[in-house]
Amino acid sequence: MNRLLTYLFVFFWSSVLLAQELDEKVSESQLMIGQPITLTYSVKINVDDTVIFIPKKDLIEALEVKEGSSLTSEGIEFEIIDEFQDTFIMHNQQKEWVGQYVITAWDSGAYILPGPSIVVNDSTFTFDDLVLMCHLSDPIDGVDLYDIKENYAEVPPRPFSFKAFLKTHWWWMTLIILGTVAFFVIRNIRRKRAALDEIIEDERPISLKERTLIAIDALEEAKLWEKDQLKEHFIELSYILRSYLTSRYDISLLEKTTHEASLILTRKGLEKETVDIILKILSQSDMVKFAKSKPEVIAILRVSTLARQVVAETSPLDFDNVD
Repeated sequence: MNRLLTYLFVFFWSSVLLAQELDEKVSESQLMIGQPITLTYSVKINVDDTVIFIPKKDLIEALEVKEGSSLTSEGIEFEIIDEFQDTFIMHNQQKEWVGQYVITAWDSGAYILPGPSIVVNDSTFTFDDLVLMCHLSDPIDGVDLYDIKENYAEVPPRPFSFKAFLKTHWWWMTLIILGTVAFFVIRNIRRKRAALDEIIEDERPISLKERTLIAIDALEEAKLWEKDQLKEHFIELSYILRSYLTSRYDISLLEKTTHEASLILTRKGLEKETVDIILKILSQSDMVKFAKSKPEVIAILRVSTLARQVVAETSPLDFDNVD
């Protein structure tokens, strides 16, 4: 019986430890005196887990590494020069807690930053220690420090590693890439909208129904999915349909979620079958935009046909030829 309890206890704590992924890093492992660096701690946990982390207020104590990798109790204090920031990032069925300090040192030397503790649910975990080198002048190119896993370690030289560089600077590289992509996507959408506006302009005023159908036809003829722009196609189709319903029923749907839009249209008195079709079109657009769904061409054309059906069923009757 005691042996069984021991196995269960070991299995339980092994599962708990495997469920947590702790990581720690600094923006620069070598710095000059007074240079700000970012110290980041993160842990991947389950969505329902709770996290308790008590940050330092003004200073973080460190131990100095002497020659021969020995430690001295006469360490230094790294100054916290910006307020501690933390947040949660969602990853499908998991979430990641990320906390950051901005710190600097005012004495030169090699120092060990002891890993802080964090409480996940009722369990306490400790981050690994980090080694930092503070210089009076610029550090030598190509010389870096490894993070340590023990209480002390030597500081070996290391050649440039793109993988290590990417691990340290991934956040601002990601921002640059996302910003560039967003710029070209927005510019492309604006150009297409301007082109669509030119298409639907005419010497005589045309109805909301005609303008909308012309826009849907033009979007379909562009065949953006053949140009690896499937997401842009559904963004534009969603915009066309939302704009039509906003003008037709004097409501605002451009900034509403799909669920909010269905509630508003139902309150406006639209038939349930029509609301269901609209919901299906907007949901398909959401799947492509956010879940990266890739429907077949026949499915893409079917969604455009449903959009035309909604416009035809909800538009008032035309009496152009009646005296």
